[in-house]
Amino acid sequence: MTQRDEVLPCLECGALPAGEETCTDRYHACMALELTDPGYGAVHHFTVPAYMLQHPSHLSTDGWRAMAQILHEFLIEGVSPARMRQLIRQQQKTQPKSFSMVKGEAAERPSFTWTQTIMAVRLDDPATYCTDVRTWAEAVHHDIQHVDLTGLNQR
Repeated sequence: MTQRDEVLPCLECGALPAGEETCTDRYHACMALELTDPGYGAVHHFTVPAYMLQHPSHLSTDGWRAMAQILHEFLIEGVSPARMRQLIRQQQKTQPKSFSMVKGEAAERPSFTWTQTIMAVRLDDPATYCTDVRTWAEAVHHDIQHVDLTGLNQR
């Protein structure tokens, strides 16, 4: 195998590509399924936070913290997407947003290895997909439990 043939992991989450498909390609495939088929879309509220937490270049440090809290509320608190939208609207009325999800100090990649990445999500059918996305989101949530969210950028 030449250096050119080496398979390089994702610089952010460490996932190895599946053939030529990168984790970004898989995320786009997931979004296409979720936005066109309600069976797949049932877990959209897990897919986006899990992916964004593992790909922090898309977020500010404050955005990463907020995304971690959102994932926690969906998984642990059982907040529904409809309720989350309602809570966000209420909060925006009473408290002006003090940060941007994407602007500001960029979030850095946590120094640990993720237990599971989007590459473990199978796209075969809605039931399998939903189970895999939930399992992946739970693994992401578990992995970030040791991250100091006040000092986020551990190296």
